[in-house]
Amino acid sequence: MPALVAAFFAYVACRVYDSPQLHGILSADVLFLMVLLLLPRFNFSYKLAFLAPAAVWAAVDHSACSYATLIFYALMILVASVVPRRCRFLLPVYALFALLFVLADAENFFYSSVLLTLPDAWGLAKFFWWGALLFIVVPPLVVSLELLFARKVLWGARRVELSHRAGFAVVVSVLLLNAGLNFLKPQQPILDFTVYKWFHQFCMPGVSRHNTILNDDIRSAYPVWEKEKSVVEDFSKPTVMILVESYGVKKSLDQTRALLSPFAYSHARFLGLYPRNASHTQGSEWEDFGALRGKIREEPLPLKFKEHHLQTWYVHGYDSEFYARGENYSKFGFDKMLFKEQFEAQGLPSCRNGFVGICDSAMIVYIDSLLSEPTPKFVYWTTLDAHPLYEWSGMFEKSYFCKIFSLSDVDCTYFTLQENTLRMIARLAEKHPEYRFIVRGDHRPMVSIEQSDFVQSFYFRWVPLVILN
Repeated sequence: MPALVAAFFAYVACRVYDSPQLHGILSADVLFLMVLLLLPRFNFSYKLAFLAPAAVWAAVDHSACSYATLIFYALMILVASVVPRRCRFLLPVYALFALLFVLADAENFFYSSVLLTLPDAWGLAKFFWWGALLFIVVPPLVVSLELLFARKVLWGARRVELSHRAGFAVVVSVLLLNAGLNFLKPQQPILDFTVYKWFHQFCMPGVSRHNTILNDDIRSAYPVWEKEKSVVEDFSKPTVMILVESYGVKKSLDQTRALLSPFAYSHARFLGLYPRNASHTQGSEWEDFGALRGKIREEPLPLKFKEHHLQTWYVHGYDSEFYARGENYSKFGFDKMLFKEQFEAQGLPSCRNGFVGICDSAMIVYIDSLLSEPTPKFVYWTTLDAHPLYEWSGMFEKSYFCKIFSLSDVDCTYFTLQENTLRMIARLAEKHPEYRFIVRGDHRPMVSIEQSDFVQSFYFRWVPLVILN
């Protein structure tokens, strides 16, 4: 039961979010910890036999992360060998290891899903109401539940004690069962090896991409932008760069065509697909600025425009405190930064969709006024209307694609919000041919409460890219 509790939250998160990381329904590390603490104290040489499966795997895998995992398991065996088999000793040892596993599991999820370490994820999540719940409540809750279910067998009058032979048989049997079931159904492992995964992100920092591979139909329908090639080469040309909230690539080719249809007759210089490194909004902004993970290692994009005597603007219809944009974004080279507070002071209307902020339609009107001024500019705008949750949207008129594709309420809301914003962008670009427009998504939609397969209907870390004028 403790092994099931340890894996539960991360397993659900991976399933709901469609993370590229497969997650088992039982924690192999917690199961191993339980077995070690049920063995007799001392007899360290007997316990070395439990390293055999990890040693075999390390020899086969022959990677630094597998050897690091082997060393960690040896440390677990050493600690379990010397700790007295009484509650006041077993409880803190179990709680410490269980907490480490919970934190490692959380970081594995965030790193595989959105390429964030745990501190990075906390830096973003603290702006949401659920941030404290996720980071402060969940880890102690998981550990407490594990202790609740482990207490009867680990300490007290009914403590269970396994012989080394029985414990070894349990470990090997479970591993063989997991291997056999993985062979039959590889898309759902039984055991989750949290420690190995955690070391793996350092040894091999690339993210699993099993669901980032585009199907042949969409590859043949749309060009794919070469990642090594810069989207901007001429920094003297006035430019509007638009980051479209949750603008992803559908696995259905027809639905992807529908999402790109606002630009179908705009004589686009490029109309296709773009591979993202980041999978959250601010990460995509940093990527567009040329500052991955917010670290300035070379001259940021806005500064390059500034050096060619263009005014540089960052505009966004949400709070400046969110992601600390108002405080930090001047370092990228923006002359002007305007947020919800400034736009509300100017009387721009708000919309109540996933987030309550300035309507995209009002932002279009404002940007139109900026582009009508004689001073050439680089304008970076992050849209807002299509932010999840779509169940909370104030949408009234539906896109005609809702009927064509028989879309669910969630999908219909998403299509309608995106179509409205994208059509306005296409018209704005047509009105200002002197400006180059670069339109990109930030990531696929991240979540839906009502429709579990909504997120899975998009490719992971692929977004549309449209270059106009």
